[in-house]
Amino acid sequence: MENSEYLGLGAIDWYDKGRRLTQEGCHREAIEAFNLAIDINPAYAEAYFVRGACHYALRNYRQAGDDLDAAALLGCRDAQFWSKYDIYPSGKDDENSKESYPGGSGFDENSGW
Repeated sequence: MENSEYLGLGAIDWYDKGRRLTQEGCHREAIEAFNLAIDINPAYAEAYFVRGACHYALRNYRQAGDDLDAAALLGCRDAQFWSKYDIYPSGKDDENSKESYPGGSGFDENSGW
């Protein structure tokens, strides 16, 4: 990604590039783009989340978990479902509990979500 056309891009630009690469199945290159987005904005929760999905697709499970946990702690609701941290109130009837989460049961590593 040392191309001069990418000089001066902001965190959102790198995130968008990473998303496109993720959708194309280019997970390693997408991780590089998300790294740059996070370097520019270390609190970019969604970049951590989708970078975690890329790591998961590459079977880098530890890195995937670390990124999902970081995204969850930074407030990414999708990541909060997958995080190892118990950030949900207790009780199955709570609308925010993992049991009632509408996201289903599968983590789609190919779409980044």
